[in-house]
Amino acid sequence: MSTLSNRQRFNQIQPPQKLYEKLERLGFGSLRPTKRYAWKNKKIAPVTTTTTAKAAAFQNYEPKEPEYKFPLLSFFAGAKTPASFPPEDLGEIAVVGRSNVGKSSLLNTLAGTTIVRVSDKPGLTQQMNFFTVGKLFYMVDMPGYGFALVDDEERQQWRQLMEDYISNRKTLKRVYMVIDARHGLKVADLDFLRMLDRKKVKFQIVMTKSDIPVLPQLARRIITVQDGLKGFRNAIQDVLVVSSKTGAGINQMRKEILFLMGHLKSKEFYK
Repeated sequence: MSTLSNRQRFNQIQPPQKLYEKLERLGFGSLRPTKRYAWKNKKIAPVTTTTTAKAAAFQNYEPKEPEYKFPLLSFFAGAKTPASFPPEDLGEIAVVGRSNVGKSSLLNTLAGTTIVRVSDKPGLTQQMNFFTVGKLFYMVDMPGYGFALVDDEERQQWRQLMEDYISNRKTLKRVYMVIDARHGLKVADLDFLRMLDRKKVKFQIVMTKSDIPVLPQLARRIITVQDGLKGFRNAIQDVLVVSSKTGAGINQMRKEILFLMGHLKSKEFYK
């Protein structure tokens, strides 16, 4: 009896229609209406003036989201030791991920700026960088974990710094872990997630570089990541899917962050 390889099991995953529809709304393209995706071939019924038809049309209507924007992002403080952390006077979200996963590019895209340094060299972020978002809240850029061009002692210092921050920061609302959509959760990611779970910190996965996989592969990757989160009590099960290159999914992530931090305005505000 032959055993399926990981790749074969992955390719056998059948993502639900709703997931494809969500990815299409977020800007990741759409499936070709092939036989495999027969639901894409369904004809939309012609609009009539009957009460039933109007009610059905209203139920299926999804108003276009406004473009959500952050106020000006400004560098506020850098910290290499817990003593250098700024006062806990604003709510905070922290962003973390493996070295060179695209974390800095994501922060710049969310804020519509180039203030966060970006490099192809792993290990560029070597301290906790605090940015103010229009004096509403902090976004914290944490050092990368996993592979970095530094020695083990320095890498361990970074890890201890992050653990001190996560353990003691009362204003921390959520940690966003950035992973590569092509690869999913790696061993280093799971190790960090277990630490977050032990510390009882709410965290959420952000899949970046999501424009690279074809749509069926992206949908399957989302399902495998969600399955990998099932054992974590402090995980937000909804996976955010974004592309810093194309901007797909960025508006939705901005909206969710503003809501989390208590600064989401009515849709009329963004017109």
